[in-house]
Amino acid sequence: MKDDEMRSRFDGRGMVEIRLRGSVRARAEAIGHVLGYELLSGHRVRRGVYLLVFRRDDDPRARRRAERTVERLLAGGPVLVEDEPPLPPPPPPAPAPPLDFRPPAPRPRRSMEPQPPPPVGPPGTRIPPRPSHPPASAPPPPPFAPPPPPFAPPRPPFAPPSQAE
Repeated sequence: MKDDEMRSRFDGRGMVEIRLRGSVRARAEAIGHVLGYELLSGHRVRRGVYLLVFRRDDDPRARRRAERTVERLLAGGPVLVEDEPPLPPPPPPAPAPPLDFRPPAPRPRRSMEPQPPPPVGPPGTRIPPRPSHPPASAPPPPPFAPPPPPFAPPRPPFAPPSQAE
């Protein structure tokens, strides 16, 4: 795979997959790097053929590296340069906002005097009054079937009752 063909695959997409021969793997990684991509995975598909998966690196330094490479290509230069000057350091982080020092809110002080007792008033109705009539009588319990006689043989389950019983 030629350099121009490899370069054309790195067109700004988020993910790029390239299938190539093992002899140009290092070159493909270098081209992806200068165009602002990082190698996510690379594995052998079959003998001598590799699948490289790149992800676009959105770091400001990687974007600047890609911009410089595109400028160089538009000026007619090569994709890779052996002695490329180092990138300038990233800008310093923005200064933190000024701190607003406020004194802590005063805590309410408890007096040393004992607290007065709660006000005394008529007691609330905490217990409901007794009903004027007794509650209705409960219904009688349902009748239970008498137990079988002690000498009767047990019936098989779900068998219809015999005529003798």
